[in-house]
Amino acid sequence: MKRKEDLKKLCREEKNVLPADRLFYYSIFISLLFFSGLSAQIPVNGFCRYREFSAKPNFKNIFSADYNSDGYRDLLISSSDNNKYLTLFSDSKSNYGKPSEKYLSFSVSDIHAFGNEITGKRYLIESRRTRDVILGSFSRSGVISQSGRIRFDGFPSSIDVRDINGDGRPEGLVSGNSLDGLYILRENKRSLIQTKIDSGKVFSWSGFIDLDYDSFPDIAAVDPVSGSLVLYSNDRLGNFTESRSIPLYGDVSECKSVDMNSNGFIDIVYIKNNRFEILLGDSVSSFRKKILINTPASPDKFAVLDFNGDGFNDLAFLDVEEGELYISFGKGMDTFHPSILYLKKKGIINLSAFIDRSGKKLAILNSSGEIYLINSLELNDTSFMAAFGSSPASIQTFDFMNDKYRDICFVDEGSHSLNILLSERRRLFRTYYSIPLNMAYTKIFVDDNNPKEKTFFCYSKGERSIEIIRMNFDSGSYSRYNLYTEIPISDIEFSIDRLRDWQNLYVLCQKGKDFFLQNFEIRNFVKTSSSIYPVATNAENAWISSDVYRVIYTLSRSGNKFQLIKSFFNKKITESKIQFSFEANPTDRVSFDLVCLDETISHARPAAALVSVNNKSYIYYIRNNNAVKYSLKNAASINSMFGYFIEAGGEEPTFYYNLNRKTKLQSAKFMDRKNPVVEQDLIESKDINNYLIAELNKGRTFLISSNTLHKTISVEKL
Repeated sequence: MKRKEDLKKLCREEKNVLPADRLFYYSIFISLLFFSGLSAQIPVNGFCRYREFSAKPNFKNIFSADYNSDGYRDLLISSSDNNKYLTLFSDSKSNYGKPSEKYLSFSVSDIHAFGNEITGKRYLIESRRTRDVILGSFSRSGVISQSGRIRFDGFPSSIDVRDINGDGRPEGLVSGNSLDGLYILRENKRSLIQTKIDSGKVFSWSGFIDLDYDSFPDIAAVDPVSGSLVLYSNDRLGNFTESRSIPLYGDVSECKSVDMNSNGFIDIVYIKNNRFEILLGDSVSSFRKKILINTPASPDKFAVLDFNGDGFNDLAFLDVEEGELYISFGKGMDTFHPSILYLKKKGIINLSAFIDRSGKKLAILNSSGEIYLINSLELNDTSFMAAFGSSPASIQTFDFMNDKYRDICFVDEGSHSLNILLSERRRLFRTYYSIPLNMAYTKIFVDDNNPKEKTFFCYSKGERSIEIIRMNFDSGSYSRYNLYTEIPISDIEFSIDRLRDWQNLYVLCQKGKDFFLQNFEIRNFVKTSSSIYPVATNAENAWISSDVYRVIYTLSRSGNKFQLIKSFFNKKITESKIQFSFEANPTDRVSFDLVCLDETISHARPAAALVSVNNKSYIYYIRNNNAVKYSLKNAASINSMFGYFIEAGGEEPTFYYNLNRKTKLQSAKFMDRKNPVVEQDLIESKDINNYLIAELNKGRTFLISSNTLHKTISVEKL
């Protein structure tokens, strides 16, 4: 028996609720723990579509540029330590083609647009390796041609571009950790000339910023020696003088000037002490107000863009050491939603955010030579992957508002969280919730009866805990129960009384070849009582379903003969009947799985069994104590996942399973009892971990799965 003190090693807010009216036929211990909290409702607005493209390894920088002027941003991949770069062209659907490798007389460390309608499409290219800043342009094939170059005495590390004197021509601003002063770059007869500002100081970052909002940009620069932000005023002729400085009280990195809170005033964003600090701008650029954004990881690189299109800028950032990508979505009033972990992949090293004709995009570079692209889902997308979490595993659907539009929930086994994605009629995956769990469960069961309040039962077969999350989507609050038993779980089922908020949770437990039924009675999500009864001995497996009473299906074996037995249970087994039997030799490879349908068909809740013996497979469709056997043309894989779905307006189920070697998903559709089964290939399934089939919107049927290779949620129209 567990000690009482051992069971208290959980959240301090949780408390034990002692079960009453217990009837023990077997020694068992139950602990019930309760917790309430708030879950952030984050409007991702479908910004999660994920794709991968191959480049080449050992590059460190990623930029976007429209080489061929078609309105779609292409990619440039480079590294500061060599003279090679890659170009990848985008099509109208944001797919990138094969990389083309090119060579230069210099390396590409940074690149910034340096053109307009007057000067044409030019770029300032920073080369730290050669200490140069180059004026260049792209051919339609992505070849860089240079027309001017300035070599510095130190290494440039920061470039910005604006028109500083209102003549319609851009100027550049350059600084660096080993450069003396600031430099203004101008184009003169297709070459570059420089003007030095403020000798005797070194600036790790500098950027143009309109401090007095007179339409003539001023300068903000970080002086790491004094630990301050130095501001320079523009006299409207392009001449700059130091006006004041603001102490930063520590080392900062990765600075950007941007209107983070969409109030019309420019802010200064930087990384300090492994978190973000934002100096908020105002009408006089006092920067007196500062906000801190704590993050679940240490940010190294970041990009700013309104990814979800709600009018507030968002922060996408990388923790390079952990290989993690997060996005913190802005929500106005100088606040941000909790960071969402989008990707976890070793080797991610840089990122670039941009907008083109097809929308807002985030491109992430991996040092192994992979490019990951995230953008927004479209309503008519029929096949896509969605990036959420470090390792999505068990997955389930439910129906928020019970409007026939299915929503998705899944357990992230990396972060131990229950993640929920709500959709709307015009937007897939509009809202995201994440609720911490005690462990990474492999199964989710959802009470879908209440339109705005859903109960999620999370458990793992063979374990002893069930974590119950009740989510109120109106208030954004959730409550939690933790149930524990010393007999491992095999299957669960529940019934409800919505008027009185009563739930009965039936847990089929297994010890060796003996099975027990544990009944938890939950009243108003506060109290519980429990009872446990023996239901089967010396059984190979068992499953639970519902009818007027509980239904227990048991697979028994005697010698070479297997039997599936259906039993009715009402505090004890009241009636049993053999549904079908089959034979197999001791040396045969045998696989057996059973699904119990949630729907009532012809006044009964059917069940179906997938039986494989060596290289032959059969489906037994059980209804009204009558089992009909169908021989499949193609053998299912041993221990294949077995499930079903019923199409909108349909009456008979379609079952799905893996073919041999688990490389392809197959379906078997029952037309009626007189006609043969229609077998059909669905998709390649070698990278699928957990999957189901459901209708998401517009009556369209999708296969929804967790992808083990890409660590994403995959959705594909069938």
